[in-house]
Amino acid sequence: MSVSYQQIIQDIEKGKFAPVYFLAGEESFFIDEIEKAILKHAFQPGEEDFNLDIAYGKDISGISEILNICQQYPVFASRRVVVVREAQHLSRKDQWEPLANYVKQPMDSTVLVILFKHKLLDKRWDVTKKIVSSSLYFESGKLKEDEVPHWIKRWIESAGFRIDQNNSMTIAENLGNDLSRIVNETEKLTLILPQGAVIDAEAIEKYIGISRDYNSFELSNAVQQHNIAKAVKIIDYFSKNPKSGPFPLIIGTLYTFFSRMWLYYQMSPDEKRNDAHLNKVLGGYYGAMNVKSAARFYSAQKSEQAIALLAEYDVRSKGVDNKNTSEYELMLELIYKLMH
Repeated sequence: MSVSYQQIIQDIEKGKFAPVYFLAGEESFFIDEIEKAILKHAFQPGEEDFNLDIAYGKDISGISEILNICQQYPVFASRRVVVVREAQHLSRKDQWEPLANYVKQPMDSTVLVILFKHKLLDKRWDVTKKIVSSSLYFESGKLKEDEVPHWIKRWIESAGFRIDQNNSMTIAENLGNDLSRIVNETEKLTLILPQGAVIDAEAIEKYIGISRDYNSFELSNAVQQHNIAKAVKIIDYFSKNPKSGPFPLIIGTLYTFFSRMWLYYQMSPDEKRNDAHLNKVLGGYYGAMNVKSAARFYSAQKSEQAIALLAEYDVRSKGVDNKNTSEYELMLELIYKLMH
């Protein structure tokens, strides 16, 4: 049985627990948050001392070892919780077959939590189908790039703070879609600033270290606007502050923009006039607006050439066909070629 993240958390906070949670997928943040919620709400103070068992997939030969613990009754408590972390190390079908039988009649007083991170059970297996249909199954996928700024905004607002879409985008463009990293960085702001404060560009620069004027997002904007002077100024800042503009991040940010440009040119005239379609394909309202604005500088052919250049300089930045050219010089070369 597949259930949304929000519903799982709400049920746990109400004290409603499933007998078996199977949490799998690439995005570990949601998996970790569900585990934290279960451990926080499953016990009264002191109960976990005798009723919490944690095992690691790399340390056991199969899930049957854990099911023996699941059959034990709780000690002076209403439930026992058994957690299997790093379950992805159990990679063979036979290691999971006992679970398919257990989920048919699980122990009522046990909550079994399986954390299968960064991948999924093979969906071709019959045992996988049985586990998915008979447990509380949650598949945690990576957010799409255009979803991350909205997620950051909701996350910060849920903590009692405010942030606008532009600053959410600045964080997303510089931290990527690793939600655990985003939360770790933004928690600095929520710990330092007073409740209800607005998280603005100044706070982001001061406490997270993302300059409001010198970051990969602003460099991408300079390229989009064909502003060579601004781009060179930002790259010069990166040369003196390497952590502010790592080359892989710059490549990724520019690739996102030019790949959207290329998609824009593949659209029919009707699709280009459809704002809802543009927003969906080009990364939301701001992404579509940036692409349409930059179309006067970059044709379909130039967009393709830009993508090829980014691939070339990504390889060169890793030392291939690069004759002692510094990262700073590579950035300048790349930006010059993109805008000429």
